[in-house]
Amino acid sequence: MSKKIGKELREIQQLLHQRMEATRIHHSQQLTHVQVHVLLYIYKAQDKVFQKDIEKHLKVRRSTASQILNILEREEYLLRKRVEADGRMKEIVITNKTLSLIDEMDKHIEKTEKMLVKDVSSEDLKVFFSVIDQIKRNLEEVEYDT
Repeated sequence: MSKKIGKELREIQQLLHQRMEATRIHHSQQLTHVQVHVLLYIYKAQDKVFQKDIEKHLKVRRSTASQILNILEREEYLLRKRVEADGRMKEIVITNKTLSLIDEMDKHIEKTEKMLVKDVSSEDLKVFFSVIDQIKRNLEEVEYDT
């Protein structure tokens, strides 16, 4: 096989990122795709959300999640509130500024998903997700040489 999975995934990620940035600039949106994803995650969460939840959801390190949350807090899209039972814990809550943008953010994500699956059959999507899930399992099982 001449194609390499890693290279193809990287190309898709790059194309998606370029498309999202072009759309964002064209519509004068200030939020990145990842920021929108985080805000929608917090908005739709059934329970209280903490930084650890964001780290787990995005599969990122603590420092990366902290950077994302710091920017969103600085721009007043969210607040971190101390938990009374444990002063070290801070619940992450969205602000009215974010609430006013929820519908627009949902539409943006939906439009992106529609663009991604254009002309792809449901059978092909089923196979695609099956393969992606297997690749993720393979990556999670990898033992690194130290």
